Amino acid sequence: MAVYQGVRGTGILSTEERAIRDVSPAIAQLEPDAGPLVTLLMRLKKQECTNPVFEWYEDELLPRFDTLGGNLGTSDTTMTVSNYQYFRDGDVVVIADDEIVIVTATPTSSSVSIKRGINNSGTGKAASSGAKLHIIGNANEEGSSTRVILTTRRVKKTNYCQIFKTPFGVTNTQDATNQYGGQDMKVERTKELIEHKKDIELAFLRGYPYVDTSGTHPKRTTGGVNYFITTNVYDAEGELTEQEFNDFLRIISRYGSNERVGFVSPLLATVINNFGVQKLQTRSDETTYGITMSRYQNAGRIIELVEHKLLTNDNLSDLTGIAGWGIFVDISDLMLRYMKGRLTILRENIQNNDEDQTKNEYLSEVGLQLQLEKKHGLLIGVQR
Repeated sequence: MAVYQGVRGTGILSTEERAIRDVSPAIAQLEPDAGPLVTLLMRLKKQECTNPVFEWYEDELLPRFDTLGGNLGTSDTTMTVSNYQYFRDGDVVVIADDEIVIVTATPTSSSVSIKRGINNSGTGKAASSGAKLHIIGNANEEGSSTRVILTTRRVKKTNYCQIFKTPFGVTNTQDATNQYGGQDMKVERTKELIEHKKDIELAFLRGYPYVDTSGTHPKRTTGGVNYFITTNVYDAEGELTEQEFNDFLRIISRYGSNERVGFVSPLLATVINNFGVQKLQTRSDETTYGITMSRYQNAGRIIELVEHKLLTNDNLSDLTGIAGWGIFVDISDLMLRYMKGRLTILRENIQNNDEDQTKNEYLSEVGLQLQLEKKHGLLIGVQR
């Protein structure tokens, strides 16, 4: 019996082979194309959680656009708007891309007082209900007091850390038997880590946030990009043209930088490849982290395209559903969240004491944080 003198440290755990292995670096390095979203987040954007329910707050600048809530006549001195809270005294507003007016009093209802025809010698122009309103600034009198203060409300967003488990094991007799192609336990250790990575990847792509409290303890699932992206969703309804694709890129690039990462199905990758060789450049350097990428450039926008092998159906001839997906994200607004000490660990020898077998298990308690969903986009319905 070995005797140690002094305080027990991690070196003793290594000697005793009792420390739980942390394999999170391995999961990022192992077959990066098998789970490219997880690979990028493991490398670039991860943060520890102190609670399996994690939250963040989002904010936007004041809105600049609204619509008329009713018809506007040429001599009307008030206009009906859809969101009166957007307006205040002194706002300069363009109506229907034609007439410019000034708001003369901060409204308390949908009826907004205006001075007409700033650009038409005081003459108003008729506009129909639903016409666009664009706030382009404000004009104030000399010596005027402070304007009414408007701010936006911060919005709380929530997601959950999901517990992923991937067990594997062999009988001790089987492990002691010589085997062609390597011992099963070693082979399974690598193979099941890939399966574990795929489980997390698919949850980050298609998951829905949910808490099941029917059992002894809560069971949580994490929401994926498909859940969070709601604004910029474009259905190609079969054929995707290059013009449609570029229009989609224009919309998702409205906020933030002009750079996005696009995780595209093999079908969509083929469609984009056919748009034009000059716009595509294959990349394989230290910044791709082992992921095969193609760079698509057009009108100053840079899209790093990743062909995602999991975006396929079991029947490769079935082009419905995820086979026609493309997920485009601003990677700076995505983050992998994880519970302390539970970012992909290998739990060894978890079998019962009386069992003549060896069981191990990969365990992760992780979730996805996707911020500012208007900066991302989902392309669906591509079949050719």
